[in-house]
Amino acid sequence: MTNREIVDAYYSALAALNVEAFEALHQPDVVYNVSGHTIISGRYEGFAALKAILPLIFDALDFEKFGFAKKWKIMGDDGNTVTAIMEADGIATNGKRYDQRYVHIFTFRDNKIATVHEFFDTQLANEALGFDGKPPCANNGDFSF
Repeated sequence: MTNREIVDAYYSALAALNVEAFEALHQPDVVYNVSGHTIISGRYEGFAALKAILPLIFDALDFEKFGFAKKWKIMGDDGNTVTAIMEADGIATNGKRYDQRYVHIFTFRDNKIATVHEFFDTQLANEALGFDGKPPCANNGDFSF
């Protein structure tokens, strides 16, 4: 699978909420750097650490009225780094709209995702997903590059 195909499979798995297929695309020691000032912002080392925050996101969304990866586009591919934009939209469980755009910068090792840098509207996430006032998630430190 090419790196572009891996990114397409990543978004397809996310759209289908297929966590097993999503996880299979990552190195076990993948590092996610999540931007901003939300309870999920920071650096997560290992897929298990990332998987621990997914319920905070998933529980805040009404999946009968919300969808991840409604569309995406690969904006750049220089061999080992792929940059893409993804759109998600719909309703959170609190009734607020959560129409979000994400930018992901992926790197790869041995045909799997090794690192991800994620950027999104953190103010929207805090408001629509009810993150304001909640304690931050345990992570491995600050966003870094």
